[in-house]
Amino acid sequence: MLSDFKKYLCNVKCYSKTTIKTYMKYIDRLCQNNFDYKIMLNLHKDNSNNTKRVMLSAIKAYYKYAKDDRFYEIELPKKEKRVLDYLTFKEYKLIIEYLYRKPVKNITKIIITKLLFETGIRSCELLNIEIKNIDQDKIKIFGKNSKERIVYISHSFEKIINSYIQSRINQKYLFNFSYKYLHKVIGSFEKIINKKLTPHMFRRGFATYCIDKNIGIYELSLMMGHDNINTTRTYLRNEHRIELMKNIFN
Repeated sequence: MLSDFKKYLCNVKCYSKTTIKTYMKYIDRLCQNNFDYKIMLNLHKDNSNNTKRVMLSAIKAYYKYAKDDRFYEIELPKKEKRVLDYLTFKEYKLIIEYLYRKPVKNITKIIITKLLFETGIRSCELLNIEIKNIDQDKIKIFGKNSKERIVYISHSFEKIINSYIQSRINQKYLFNFSYKYLHKVIGSFEKIINKKLTPHMFRRGFATYCIDKNIGIYELSLMMGHDNINTTRTYLRNEHRIELMKNIFN
């Protein structure tokens, strides 16, 4: 059942490789403790609220999957605020400019980079793009819980993707590689900007850039495929909130 749960996290919930690894670590421990979350809470009583929150989120996800009524008993501790790092637009441009020095050699990396930053899609959404779902400047994306949305790309980017598709004749997916390879590609950009990178930092960068460009939170939540607008609000930095307050009556 644990292996099926892992597939559920990947294919249905669309969680990142890192999140799945973390969740499975806690579920393995839960299994060793008779699937009793109270024992787990006692074992982790000295941990921070954020650590407990992740652990309990993993357990709640498992209980929900297993249709265990203890799912309703668990209350998540209050989240401690922390600043999430992201890829800035300036850093994104540095990466793109570096890749364009050898565009033919780096065509796959260019498309990966532009899709992640310019559409804000998740890693799993990127890897699950089917060629049949690319229609000129529109790409049909299937997100968490198979929720469907459309993302749009520029006409110049459309030409790049169309050219790439010509080399993918008789292929179902736009890309044919693993999460591990994707992380390797993203990791190769670290030397360009002298900064640790993960695929999700591109998504945060997209959100931050959109907010800087005065895209509304509701519109952004739709663009990112968030079910809850409060998830989108986590991308607001203090300066964004201050600016919003200043402009309320302007």
